[in-house]
Amino acid sequence: MRKRRFSISALAVVLVGLSVVTLGFALLRGAEVGEDGLETGRADASRVAAGATQLQTIHYQRCGHSVTRSVEAQPEWAGMTPEELAGRLDMGWRVTDFSPGRITMSKNVMLFCPQHYVLMPDETGQVCVWTNRYGEGMERVRDTSVTLADLPEAQRELVRVGVAFDSETLADQYLTTQASGD
Repeated sequence: MRKRRFSISALAVVLVGLSVVTLGFALLRGAEVGEDGLETGRADASRVAAGATQLQTIHYQRCGHSVTRSVEAQPEWAGMTPEELAGRLDMGWRVTDFSPGRITMSKNVMLFCPQHYVLMPDETGQVCVWTNRYGEGMERVRDTSVTLADLPEAQRELVRVGVAFDSETLADQYLTTQASGD
């Protein structure tokens, strides 16, 4: 009988030792261990880290330029896998590279980039100067005294879809030349 108790006690010591070793390895791997001794989660190299950075590249199809900006990832993305993140992104964005602290993404847009001043008509046919101030939408800078009807036929179609210039001055010079018929 005494021999049996010793065997059970030795087995209990071995099991406790194995539990301690398992717990140690779990902690070394970055897992959190709950009160019940079970892993509650693991640090995972395939999940978004809190405070991660987004590198966003927007490719502007109308002028061929690209702009890259760095912003902090949204806090609610922390802990998401790349697949989960892709399902939460706004229309058109795609993840091109991923690490827990840095998400690289890109998007193609059918606009001119913020480096340009663009001559385009408004809904009434008034030619206006526009620019892309926010990266993803054109904003009216000012009206001109020219309407589409004032332009030669060949220029109307170009201006209708937008003609880009590097400065407002160049846009004004073009418009003056075209409206005068020179």
